[in-house]
Amino acid sequence: MEVLKIALVRLIDIIVWIIIAKSIMSWFPGVQDSRLYALLDDFTEPVEAPMRKLLSRFNTGPIDMSPMLAIIFLWFLSRLVYAFL
Repeated sequence: MEVLKIALVRLIDIIVWIIIAKSIMSWFPGVQDSRLYALLDDFTEPVEAPMRKLLSRFNTGPIDMSPMLAIIFLWFLSRLVYAFL
């Protein structure tokens, strides 16, 4: 059971780092058309899409806050996994 807990926490950590990498890549307009960005976007979209839908109720302007909200959610989920498994 301990191995499963560690594996889940590490997987969540990897997803967080992928979200950070994709967010940094989004600052550069030419990179957004690359295959790497598309791959990262496909990987992180299931986590970010519900956050983006939740934030669409509020006017956040031109800044997409869904990656930050997704990271906070994943951090909270990681702590729950670590505490209860």
